[in-house]
Amino acid sequence: MRIAVIGANTSCGNKIVLKAESQGIKVTSIVNSFSDVVGNGKLIVKDYGDITFEDVKDCHYIVDALSFLEITRFSSDVLPVWHLLEILKNSPVRLLELGSAAFLYTDKSRQKLVVESDSVILDDKQNKTDRLCVNAYKRLSSCLNVDWSVLCPPLLLDEYSYGSGEYEFSDNILPVGINGDSFISLNDYITACIELLKLNPKKHSCVSVRGPRLK
Repeated sequence: MRIAVIGANTSCGNKIVLKAESQGIKVTSIVNSFSDVVGNGKLIVKDYGDITFEDVKDCHYIVDALSFLEITRFSSDVLPVWHLLEILKNSPVRLLELGSAAFLYTDKSRQKLVVESDSVILDDKQNKTDRLCVNAYKRLSSCLNVDWSVLCPPLLLDEYSYGSGEYEFSDNILPVGINGDSFISLNDYITACIELLKLNPKKHSCVSVRGPRLK
């Protein structure tokens, strides 16, 4: 398997590159600068809007670690995902977006999104970020000529915990533990991402993942 990682010089992108390579997956790292690039595979340095199909045609998956996780870095109209959807039209290359808990449903009734829930307290900055993510996901959902899927973390994506190596997938419902926790370490989220690639997620699907809170 070969994957391309958009934003391989972000904290999340770096970890995806290293984890994938450790499991024998070939990686093309796509960045817009040389800063903090890791990995031993192919490197492409260009503005994300200049990526061409030729750059990724030999990949099975593109993993976008920017559009949702770093959404406030971009104007809503120039998220990398919109350009990716253009160059991947009707192609066999699959797209995995790393998403947001904001557009998961709160329960199995699928009547309310996390961003609309009174039980989730958000400050103004997070509320703005989450609504940007929801609007972007709605636009993504209208695209039917690209084989895309989304992997969403739970409410808390902890960059500092080492991780346990344990996690569980669910559908587009917010994963919550028996004690009401909704947590995963970044390391476990990355591990789950690589595992999901191997499982070939369903086309046009939204998958959530949760890990145990460490004591």
